[in-house]
Amino acid sequence: MKRISFALLLIGSMITACTKTDSPELTVTTATPTNVTETEATLGGNVTNDGGSTVTQRGICLSDVANPTIDDPNDVSFDIGTGLGAFSDNFNGFEPNATYHVRAFAKNANGVAYGADIAFTTTTSADCNVVNVSSNITTATTWTAGNVYVVSSFIAITSTLTIESGVVVKLDGGRLAVNGSGKILANGTASNRIIFTSIADDTHCGDTNGDGAATTPQKGDWTSIYLNGGTNNTFTYCDILYAGKNDGGYYNAVLISVSGASFNFDNCVIAHTLSSSTSSAYAFHGGTYMQDNTVSRFTNNAFYDNDRPIFFNSYYTFNTNNIFHNPDNVNEKNARNAIFLTDNGNLGGTVTYNVSEVPYVFTGSFYSGGSGGVRTVNIGNNVIFKFGLSSGAIIDKGTNNIINTGSGVFFTSYKDDAHGGDSNGDGNASSPANGDWDGFYNQVGTAYLNASNILYDSH
Repeated sequence: MKRISFALLLIGSMITACTKTDSPELTVTTATPTNVTETEATLGGNVTNDGGSTVTQRGICLSDVANPTIDDPNDVSFDIGTGLGAFSDNFNGFEPNATYHVRAFAKNANGVAYGADIAFTTTTSADCNVVNVSSNITTATTWTAGNVYVVSSFIAITSTLTIESGVVVKLDGGRLAVNGSGKILANGTASNRIIFTSIADDTHCGDTNGDGAATTPQKGDWTSIYLNGGTNNTFTYCDILYAGKNDGGYYNAVLISVSGASFNFDNCVIAHTLSSSTSSAYAFHGGTYMQDNTVSRFTNNAFYDNDRPIFFNSYYTFNTNNIFHNPDNVNEKNARNAIFLTDNGNLGGTVTYNVSEVPYVFTGSFYSGGSGGVRTVNIGNNVIFKFGLSSGAIIDKGTNNIINTGSGVFFTSYKDDAHGGDSNGDGNASSPANGDWDGFYNQVGTAYLNASNILYDSH
């Protein structure tokens, strides 16, 4: 299943010209779309003749205007294998009751060939049966597919809440809070995801608030999923959209508190979270409690259209299969696209920093060893560390410590856009300068280190 994004498509009357096939012998036909629903469709084609040259790329082009191509920046395209024969894949992310154009394409050494343009229209978003949730979850409860559950207040969950695949949860300023021995088990599938979204989001289960097109979903329409209890809270194939309403200075889609660190987030999307200038505004706020990746499991997730995507303990090893862009549009990222870290003392153990898509930004001092015992810090190739978000940020190489550093690693200022991008999200309003952060201090030698990859420090 491929998720699509039409963020780059331009609605209008423009017709994209069909690219001429360089080799008339290369032939591909467009398959009639099947399994069309309000948000999904099966699309493909058939390469019937390769003209004597191996087909190295084949797939489909999509647009909301006729005759899409692989070269037009206003269209989107997807590869579906190589060679001769029929091909298809399932796609989701379409808008309900909308018309799209699809064309199959094939490419080899002789050029590109296209099939016929076929228009298809998604079905109207079905109105699901509405279940209003107004009471706390104090006994084992299951939310079943085919319903939309509307939450307009703060709901405490002190027992097990099971959410079936395909369930839509719409929140109107509300919050789901797991406390004590409560637990959420939200297990969606790749083709039948669980949606947590705004009451104004008509693309899932229709116009639940009954106002037609008068309202559209906005960032901060609801508060958060708050985990402060339970063991193995589970969210797989979930979309968490339009959250982040102010909750006592916290602006988050997911907030982890003292007893909520036991969780599994896998193949989830966290997007469109309200931003704020407060220090607690992160789409996913793991804080100091998210420090052990065998307890706090976070894999294959995507962040986009948030401000600061995630915040957790600097002792946590973050999986590189998480991404910081829309999986269907690499240009749709987060405003301050980075991993934000906090340090809560001199702990022992091993931590690995391997993410190179975005930099690691330290919100304070980083103590890489010391009284907590031996600590090993592994830093992968092309990893960027940034400091200076708050005063006194340093790297403290403790007496009981081993640091293994890969190639292309930089330690630099939070204002340094040349390394790791615009992590402070201010465009060109600020630029790095010497003294932006304290420096790399070696506690054994009681001296600051100097190297060509240590930039803009005070020493």
